[in-house]
Amino acid sequence: MTADLHTLEGKSFWDERFPMFITREREAFTLPLHIHDFIEIQYVAEGKGFHYIGDERVVAEKGDLYIIPIGTHHVYRPSSPLSKNELIVYNCLFDKNVPQQLGLSYPLPAEIYSLLNGESASYRRYRDTSSEGRQLLEGMHQEYFSKQAGYEAALYAQLTKLLVYLYRLETNQAFSMPAYSGISIILSYIDKHYNQTITLANAAQLISTSPSYVQKIFKQVTGQSFIEYIQNVRVKKSLELLQHPFYSIKEIANLVGYRDLKFFYTLFKKKTGHSPAQYRSRLTTPNIENQ
Repeated sequence: MTADLHTLEGKSFWDERFPMFITREREAFTLPLHIHDFIEIQYVAEGKGFHYIGDERVVAEKGDLYIIPIGTHHVYRPSSPLSKNELIVYNCLFDKNVPQQLGLSYPLPAEIYSLLNGESASYRRYRDTSSEGRQLLEGMHQEYFSKQAGYEAALYAQLTKLLVYLYRLETNQAFSMPAYSGISIILSYIDKHYNQTITLANAAQLISTSPSYVQKIFKQVTGQSFIEYIQNVRVKKSLELLQHPFYSIKEIANLVGYRDLKFFYTLFKKKTGHSPAQYRSRLTTPNIENQ
């Protein structure tokens, strides 16, 4: 069967100097069922549809994480062609030799390699209940897209972290602390209401506890303070909006929850290394190194 399938080759996406490719795709009905000669990690970021994978048809919805080994045939389909039913997926593609290269620098658990090569299953599917997978793939996409100096090293480090996170999901070790279930409710609330004023008191009410307790466990679970996490979510949303030229920077600041334009500029520069205008300019200026 696989001999008749469309095959995607890694050399079509990268050159041998850096065999990795990150993309954010709006899935459609055009790509055929296919296999590929590289390893792929995918995250369903928005929408709902179906993932035809192996001999199965799996419901694909926001928060799904997949490991697709070499040789597994698959394709996504949105639930319908209507734009309101769009299905958006982050894709992290890398050569089969990359994990071994990472293993020379980091003591990766041996089980990670078997997850990636499909020894015991043709694919792996996980639920990203903590949103850590989303943060990692969004960060990797931004790093790959901006291609700032040293982005290759940054992406290898982020991929290592992503692989460890997947390994923890596989072994049920991720976020075993009892407090996590409450924090996941807060994370989901922030993701939906990031453009509104969100205080520790608001967050504490969601899980019927004290603001001081939320502050404490939030840092333990996410590695970020409550305020820092909200700022990072807002900056990521603004990066997406800057890709649309019909929004002014002032409008974007308002859309992500900042009425103080000066503060927004300062925060954006601190988080990304560029002003909003500089970042938007990079989107429309060809990358000379890649010509």
